[in-house]
Amino acid sequence: MGHGTSRAGWLLACALTAGAVPASEPPAGGSLQLDEVAGAGWRAQRIEVDWRWGAGRALALELTASELEIDGVGRFHDLRVACPQATLAAGATACKEGRARFTTATGAELSARLGFRHDPVRGTVELDLHRLDHCAGQITGRARLDRAGWTLALTVRDLALACLAGAGWSAATLPVVISAGELDGTVEAGAGAEQLELTVDLALRDLSFDDAAGSLAGEALGGRLQGRWRRADGASEGTAELHLERGVLFRDPLLVDAGLAPLRVSMDARTRAVGALEVTRMALDHGAALALSGRFTLASPAGGLTAADLAFDSRALAGLYATWLQPFLIGTALDDLELAGGVRGHIQGAPGAWSGAVELERVDLADRRGRFALGGLTGAVAWGDGGTPPSRLQWAGGRLLGLALGAADARFSVRDATLTLDAPLRQPLVDGALAIGALQATGLGSGATRMTLNAELEPLSLEALSYAFGWPVLAGQVGGAVPALTYADGTFAVEGDLRVDLFDGTILIRAPRLERPLGPLATFAADVEVTGLDLELLTRTFTIGRIEGRLGGRIDDLLLHDWRPVHFDAELATPPGDRSRRRISQRAVDSITRVGGLGGALSMGALRFFDDFGYSRLGFVCKLRGAVCELDGVEQAAAGYYLVKGGGLPRIDIIGHVRRVDWAELVERVQQAMAAPGAVVE
Repeated sequence: MGHGTSRAGWLLACALTAGAVPASEPPAGGSLQLDEVAGAGWRAQRIEVDWRWGAGRALALELTASELEIDGVGRFHDLRVACPQATLAAGATACKEGRARFTTATGAELSARLGFRHDPVRGTVELDLHRLDHCAGQITGRARLDRAGWTLALTVRDLALACLAGAGWSAATLPVVISAGELDGTVEAGAGAEQLELTVDLALRDLSFDDAAGSLAGEALGGRLQGRWRRADGASEGTAELHLERGVLFRDPLLVDAGLAPLRVSMDARTRAVGALEVTRMALDHGAALALSGRFTLASPAGGLTAADLAFDSRALAGLYATWLQPFLIGTALDDLELAGGVRGHIQGAPGAWSGAVELERVDLADRRGRFALGGLTGAVAWGDGGTPPSRLQWAGGRLLGLALGAADARFSVRDATLTLDAPLRQPLVDGALAIGALQATGLGSGATRMTLNAELEPLSLEALSYAFGWPVLAGQVGGAVPALTYADGTFAVEGDLRVDLFDGTILIRAPRLERPLGPLATFAADVEVTGLDLELLTRTFTIGRIEGRLGGRIDDLLLHDWRPVHFDAELATPPGDRSRRRISQRAVDSITRVGGLGGALSMGALRFFDDFGYSRLGFVCKLRGAVCELDGVEQAAAGYYLVKGGGLPRIDIIGHVRRVDWAELVERVQQAMAAPGAVVE
């Protein structure tokens, strides 16, 4: 049979009263069995109460229950409460010192010292928990059961969290495995008809945990957790604040070291019976690195973001980058930066429809690998729909792949996922400039960004470029129009030719394509046409000896990986019909023979008495495939190929015999020839 709280108490009180007899009579006792006793938020099954009167009218009580379930707390088995000296007054039963034993849902057997008072008229049971030793710590507190439900107030001290999680009162499993840590503080809870409340104020010491996937972990965490949670009518709401002062927290890919800068996170949230989790207030404080506040909505407590309205502020960009940005940029050109300055802004909307603005204040950024840098970056960038205001960025200078950048002012708009340059942009570059007349980028944030650009490269001196790149000093200029540069799928491509004026000739770079220019695997491809280079200017620059004449040819299917050649078909030689004077010095002959692996050609014989020689043609062919260059010359010889075919008097022929050569070895020979002293005539 089933009984409510008041009926069960009434039966117990009647039974005890019936057992009360004069002290001169023998002691009386009895027992009572109940199938179930329940209240709002709690339920006990198969209860048995035994009592007996002892000397001096001492009342001994023993209560057992096969199961006690408390909503929101857990389920307990084999409950046994014993009180050797209870009192009965006005129908209420009280015990100042009793003992309790029970088993938790996970099999842990616990015992406690407690006192209680049962008032059947009011239908209440009040419990004083004097001491419960559990998980190397202690639990004390109070509890109350009545017709409306139950309340609980506990103080915990030195609880070992690994033990508490592994042998707790609830059979619910945690998403992490706790390996260390201790807990102090208070827990208050209560339950009634269709509602449950929980309030906590807990201090954490040396908490360490991780999950099976390795995506969530904590190490030696210390701090404080405060919160309140309420569930009613299938919906819930709550507020929580976590303050970490010590330790390291990892949530893939983020790693937060609270020892360097304490982290404080607080929020108010609510859920419906079925549906979204609404965070109505959120604040994150990570010192000068980041202050983040606002609200957002998730499709479900474990679902994806559906809407957000957030504001952020950072007075220390170095800290913001190291903790909150860099982990998401690994593998990009921005994954190894030095940053200084400040940034603030806001973002709002939903996936696919974001709007917002960012303000930059005296930002300095530099790639630690030396690929690029910008200094004194200020301005504001806004993005959104058609009503978004224009943006403007200014910078004092910087560097790009070793080239000096001057101050510039960019004015543009970002609307409907499209960036448009609102005014021409002139970027000073070394001793020239890149003048951008038009620029548009579409599909921003979609993973399918496309960009088109029309620009003109104002002449840059090759002398300045030589100093920037550490080359031998070159004469001439590079410049010309860039009629249409496009970007798509990580690749830059020029629809047209880039012209370089060099050594009184021209080099046309046809249809160049560049992938991942600032990445670790940059790839460049193009066809190159060389016309009328003055060999005397060229050889004077590279100190390999004097050669007079002209040079032309092609480099087809040029492919560079990480700026190193891996494929091309090159053919450079004296142009057909060239009428220029053609002479080659002893030093140049010696340099060519060194590169070809032939040794010094003028160290003996009559030729060593001449300063220079005539030639009719010179040049070479190289087909590079990976690490090997297949060599040929301007004409086939009886036992090889001509690198230089003599003409006039005195004349000299240089004949190559090696057909395949390691490319790295060939480059090393060129470098040695450029560094070698001039040929000595004996």
